[in-house]
Amino acid sequence: MVTFATFEMALVVYSYNTISHAARECVRYAIVHSPTGPNPATAAQIQQITINDAAMPTSGALTAQSIAVTWPADPNMPSQKDAQCTISLNYSLGIPFLPSKTLPLTATARMLVSQ
Repeated sequence: MVTFATFEMALVVYSYNTISHAARECVRYAIVHSPTGPNPATAAQIQQITINDAAMPTSGALTAQSIAVTWPADPNMPSQKDAQCTISLNYSLGIPFLPSKTLPLTATARMLVSQ
């Protein structure tokens, strides 16, 4: 049982690392393709880029509903906007002989819009 738990926790860490990386890629794409830039992208396009980048092989898959793209004002420069991407994933633990448990994983990335 300890071996199964070790494998499962490794998959949880891998899943969190994957959504954390996907959030960073999401916000990088969003700062270049902001609504005020010369080549704007919609939130749906940014979400699809993020889903394609994440490629989740483990429990649960990313959907557009689990990715939130927002454009909050930058607290240091109120005239500028930030791009913020928040990804939420409910990871279902599957350790044999133990009851099922769901872990909510959330990763957020935020950067200043470049254009």
